[in-house]
Amino acid sequence: MLQGMPDSGRVVASARLIAGLTLCSRVLGLLRECVFSHFFSISELLSAFRIAFMAPNLARRLFGEGALSSAMIPTLTESIENRGEQQSRRFVGSLLTVLVVVLIVIVVVAETVIVAWRAVQDDTALHLAGILLPYMIFICTVAVASGVLNVRGHFAAPAAMPIVLNLSIIGGTLGGAFLADLRELELIVVLCISVLVAGVVQLIVTGVALKAVSFYPLFGRGWRDPQIRTVLKLMAPMMIGLSAVQINSLADYLIAYIFVVEEGKRVGPAVLGYAHYLYQLPLGVFGIALATAVFPVLSQRAAQGDHPGLAELTGRGVRLGSFIALPAAVGLIFVAQPLVATLYQHGEFDAASTKRVAGVLVFYSLGMPAYFAQHIIVRAFYAMKDSRTPARIATRMVGINFVMNLVLVFPLQERGLALATAVCAMIQVVWLARKLRRTLPQLVWGDVATQLIKPIIATVIMAAVLVALVFGVLTTASIEVGSTIQLIVLVVIGVAVYALTARLLRVQELQMILHRDRAFEVKSDTPDTIR
Repeated sequence: MLQGMPDSGRVVASARLIAGLTLCSRVLGLLRECVFSHFFSISELLSAFRIAFMAPNLARRLFGEGALSSAMIPTLTESIENRGEQQSRRFVGSLLTVLVVVLIVIVVVAETVIVAWRAVQDDTALHLAGILLPYMIFICTVAVASGVLNVRGHFAAPAAMPIVLNLSIIGGTLGGAFLADLRELELIVVLCISVLVAGVVQLIVTGVALKAVSFYPLFGRGWRDPQIRTVLKLMAPMMIGLSAVQINSLADYLIAYIFVVEEGKRVGPAVLGYAHYLYQLPLGVFGIALATAVFPVLSQRAAQGDHPGLAELTGRGVRLGSFIALPAAVGLIFVAQPLVATLYQHGEFDAASTKRVAGVLVFYSLGMPAYFAQHIIVRAFYAMKDSRTPARIATRMVGINFVMNLVLVFPLQERGLALATAVCAMIQVVWLARKLRRTLPQLVWGDVATQLIKPIIATVIMAAVLVALVFGVLTTASIEVGSTIQLIVLVVIGVAVYALTARLLRVQELQMILHRDRAFEVKSDTPDTIR
């Protein structure tokens, strides 16, 4: 439905669609976390669930929307242009067949290991992981199929997949608690089963969407398709890079599981999970939506050999992401306490839990601009079929992150793990940016930084106003101001001040959002000139 638009309209129209559906998903995800806080608080049981759910998440990042999908999108784009739709559908069918076979083998082996491990030493996380492992087959297949839909200009169904998962989890947990009167371990098991049900529904919805765009995979003997080998070659280094990212996350949670103990209970992963979701909210709604929408256009530019256009799109993507990330980071720092209290402090979740989660959220928020920029820059590498450079950098960051985790976890507990994540993200994005500049000399980071001065000024003005509110009006008010009222006041005034200042300063990124027709317009007079 967006095929007829120019690049500028397509990217921002797609980003808006993805952002809208992702916002719906994130709201439901927020409700899911509220349900968790009500029934499980920061318990060891919830920590075990978060550890167990990392297995299908790791597979999704490696075999699904991460390495395989990122390797497939540029290859499929070329295939459609050069070989036609029929051969491209056979290519997709063969790729999905290989994927499912590999995943089935992984699940069988992993389940065998879990059974043997539990026979020696049982653990709740292992028990829950055994239930959740089959979900990786569903979610990885759906993620790759979603990449196909994105190439076809269809973003609605892929962006709606998390909605299905959240609805299933919320419905299963509430049903188990109120209809079956289940609690603790029994309720967590029902929650895990709800995840499996969501996987089946997601697979059905994605299949229907592929039929709707007339690009249902053709399954047959396509094993020797040279494009399968192309994808696998691209995927290998991407897996190293993305596995490094997931290893970092897994290390955070495992270190928290081992070293962060409260009254004999392993509460670290539970605390990290609540804060992680909140800082991921603006990143998921805006940052990843923008990166997802711009990636097919970046791939198209790279396939056409239009390096000036590719550089321009990358720079504008980073600027637009920073325009959102800068105030989001500052805002989350100021509203951390009232935000956590408003959302989570009910049921089993008390004021002490609020303080712990808010502290972690503050440190996570410091890396927000880096998180946004990283998604755009990495996709620029992938569009040029250079997956090795991000992989090498990400692999080296594993060691840095691990050392920082061990250094900071003892004095700061789970807050130290969040701080390590933020600092490592900053280091990594600077490293990536320098490497991309060498690969794509048309991209001048100095020009990008110069155009970020106005958004930075707007963010500083917003921060000054919030400081005055937090330490002035709200603190000295004659009546006690509740957390919800504080949250509403800070958010409304903060957003209004930033938007008004950006408008007065004529910040170009604001115009990108308001006027999608000029958002990603690439102007070039010659192949080597960018305006």
